Amino acid sequence: MLLPGTCAVAQPLLITFDDHAAMGNSPGAPIPEAARLSDFYLASHGVRFFSGSPFVAVVIHGANTPSGLQLIGGSTPDGRLTYQKSTPVEAAFFDSTGTIPFVVSAVSIRGDLQPISGTKTLEAYSVGGALLGADTQLDSSAAPLAVSAPGIHRIRVYSSSATVGFDDLRFDTPIAGMECPGDINGDSFVDDSDFSLFAVAYNILDCADPTMPPGCPADMNRDGYVDDIDFVIFLAQYNELLCP
Repeated sequence: MLLPGTCAVAQPLLITFDDHAAMGNSPGAPIPEAARLSDFYLASHGVRFFSGSPFVAVVIHGANTPSGLQLIGGSTPDGRLTYQKSTPVEAAFFDSTGTIPFVVSAVSIRGDLQPISGTKTLEAYSVGGALLGADTQLDSSAAPLAVSAPGIHRIRVYSSSATVGFDDLRFDTPIAGMECPGDINGDSFVDDSDFSLFAVAYNILDCADPTMPPGCPADMNRDGYVDDIDFVIFLAQYNELLCP
């Protein structure tokens, strides 16, 4: 279910994942196509989800779900439900077409309410892949994980116990980011150094490949691959040279 948030200024959007088809909570099981969440909320809320695959799993969790009965878990590269830190749940903000990176200034998410030893973590990154902030809490905490910082384009959530599902994603309305996604090395220029980094990633293709640079910054539309769509986005920035 999609509801307006109670904090209208800071976090007006709330996704509870209860209006999407879901699978049973069986880690290791193949994620049915209907339960795969990628661009379902892209046109309406400007957010895309991905994990070890270009999608996450919507799971029927039942009791101890923060709201409703459903939450999300990660996907292995071969499309199986997992809560492992190595394939965290990720989300990124875009325009309604999924091609232009957007950003938010505040984001929060809740872990499931089944207490277990360990921690849960939210990390927030800029368009260029810089870590903007992180929040780690004990798994037993019922408080949401939250980061507030200008320019948040992508988030990553995971737990040390590899058992936590996530629910109640809140964020303020995504807007066009000031950073240029082609600036892969973060030096405020889109030049030959960035082109070399892009070419390496383009030849690897799959962001799940262990040889891909961490965070897969060349994947500019955050679909899990560095392909021709990303090249078009990069080329537009490369021709401008200087970041706005």
